[in-house]
Amino acid sequence: MKITVRQKSDFHFIGTGEDFGGELPIDAAAHVGGKGRGFRPPGLMMYSVAACMGIHAYEALHHAGKHVEDVEVFTDGERRPDYPKVYTKIVLSFRMKGRDLTDEDVRSAINDALTRTCSIAVMVNVACPITCEYEVDVENGAPVKGAFTSESATL
Repeated sequence: MKITVRQKSDFHFIGTGEDFGGELPIDAAAHVGGKGRGFRPPGLMMYSVAACMGIHAYEALHHAGKHVEDVEVFTDGERRPDYPKVYTKIVLSFRMKGRDLTDEDVRSAINDALTRTCSIAVMVNVACPITCEYEVDVENGAPVKGAFTSESATL
């Protein structure tokens, strides 16, 4: 994958890539000199993890013949206070609606994404534990809820 990030001015950068024709505005945090003109890099990583996990969990359920809709993934993360300010804890909270879904269906799909098919989460999970919580509004059934933390991934 080829991506270019070009400085527009001071701490403001613009990203472009081969997989999308648009531009991605990127800026530093205010305490560094950013002025709110774009996404901050740590946030972009969280967007990437959440989107990748949502896509792959949906894909697993969809391929299993399960009806799923309205998938949402919320993130929360803690970072070290000192440099390098890496994430030390990430929580992904999934909300979705579906029909005839069981706890095993949802847990298995999310775990498969986290440990195998979502390359972004697998890579991040090498350095930082990821906890997944899920809540599914099941049509004609009881809600499905659960949570688990994966072991750190190895590549």
